[in-house]
Amino acid sequence: MNSACSALFLLQPSAPSSVMITNQAILMKYSNSDSNADPLTICDHVTITGVSTLAQNIEAQIRKSISESRHLSPRPIHRPPLCKMQKVLRRTILAEKQAARRLLKKKDKKLFEEAKSNREQNAFLRRDVAKEIKQRRFERREDWELGPLAPRRDVGDKKDTFGTVSTQWMRGPLLSEPEQEDALKDVGGKYLTLVKGDRVVLLEGRDKGKIGKITATDRERAECTVEGLNMMDIEVPQYMISPEDQDKRPIRTVPQPVSLNKVRLVIPLTDQETGVTRDVIVKKLVNGPMWFDRQTGKQKWSRIIPGLGIKVPWPKVVAKEHKDFAVDTLRMDVETKTFVPTLLRPPMPSSVIDELRNKYSVFRTRHDPEYIAEKMKEDQEKKAKKKLSEEMRTPLKEINRKLRKMRKQKGKGELTADMLVKLGRIIANKREPALSAAGMSKVGKVPETIVA
Repeated sequence: MNSACSALFLLQPSAPSSVMITNQAILMKYSNSDSNADPLTICDHVTITGVSTLAQNIEAQIRKSISESRHLSPRPIHRPPLCKMQKVLRRTILAEKQAARRLLKKKDKKLFEEAKSNREQNAFLRRDVAKEIKQRRFERREDWELGPLAPRRDVGDKKDTFGTVSTQWMRGPLLSEPEQEDALKDVGGKYLTLVKGDRVVLLEGRDKGKIGKITATDRERAECTVEGLNMMDIEVPQYMISPEDQDKRPIRTVPQPVSLNKVRLVIPLTDQETGVTRDVIVKKLVNGPMWFDRQTGKQKWSRIIPGLGIKVPWPKVVAKEHKDFAVDTLRMDVETKTFVPTLLRPPMPSSVIDELRNKYSVFRTRHDPEYIAEKMKEDQEKKAKKKLSEEMRTPLKEINRKLRKMRKQKGKGELTADMLVKLGRIIANKREPALSAAGMSKVGKVPETIVA
C-alpha cells in the first residue's frame, strides 16, 4: 500500500482498498500540471492560491466516493440455520432428485445395451449368411464337378428340412435412426402412409405384380408383411413345436417381410368420365393435416395423393370379439359406485400408507403428527439455547461494547488544511507511477477553478 493510500486509511479505517485507489485517482487529478514543472512547486502554488477551494473540492469528492463505495461494497449473505423440519423436507427433495438421476442413468444404460445387442445380432446374422453362401457355392461346384456321382443332400439330418432357411433370416437387420429416416422418407417418415389392412402390390421378387393385404408393419426394419405373398419355407426347431400342434413337421411356410419401398398402395378409383371403378396403383402419398383425437388420446393424420388432391381413406379396423366367461366381472359390478370421497378422511387409511411406504422413508411427503411435534420441539430447544448464548456476557463481548462506545464518542474524522497539503505533496511525489498506472502519457494544465 502506498503513502496516499495510508493517509486515506487513517481517515477512513473501514474503507476497502478499492475505495482508497478511487480516492487516490480523485486527488491525483488536482495535482496535474505541465510535465516539466516541479511537484513541490505545484503543491506550494496550490496551497498558496486556492487552498480553501481545493480543500472543499477534495473533501466533497472523498466523502462522495466513500459513501458510494459503502453502498456498492459486497456484504456477507446471512442465511439462517435450517430447522429440523426443513432438513427433513430438503432430504426428501434430494432423495427424489437422486432417484430421478438414477432412473435416467438406468434408462441410458438400457438404451446402450439394446443398441449393443442389436449390433451383435446384426454381426452374427451377417457372419451366418456369409458362411451359408460359402457352403452353397462349394456344394454347387461339387455337384458340377462330380455330376452323377455328386452326393445327395436331402438325406440324413436334412431329410425333412432340405431347402429351408433359418428363422433368423425371415426378417432384415435392425436399422439405426439415420437408416430408418432414410428408408421411411418415401412412405411418410415418422407418420407412415401404409398401415395394416392396406392393399398393396409388390414391385420386385417372384410375386411381382401380385396384390395382397398388409398384415403387419415393422418400423424398426422398414418392412411389411403381405398376406399370401413372398412365401418362404423355414426350419422350425423341435423345441418350438408344442404337443398341442396338429402339424408335427419341422417345416413351415410363412410370408417373408418385404421392404416398404418395394410396395405401392392399391385403391379402387372411379373414373369421372366413364363411371367405371377399377384398381389403380398410387405411386406417391403425402401426409395431410394432423389433429389430436380426444377419444383415443392419439394423434391422427390423413393421407393425400399429391397433384390430384384425393384423400385416401384408412382401412377399417375390425373390432376384436371378446368372449364372456363365468369368472369375468359383470359390467354392472364395475359401474357400481362404491366409494365416496370426503374431506374428513384421506382416500385410504393411514395404515395402508404405512404399508406402501416405510415410516422413515426419505421419499415421504406426509409425516405423523408425533414426528412433526418432535422436530418442532428440537427446533425450539435449539432457538432457546442460541438465545441463552446471546444473552450471556463474556469478556470478549464487554471489550467490543467498550470499543463501540469509544468510536461513537470520537465521532467522524474531519479533513484539515494541513492534512490536505500533506496529501497533495505525497501525490505529487508519486505522480509518475500514478500516471503510468492510469495509462496517461502527458499531463494537462492545472484546472482554472483551482488556479483562480
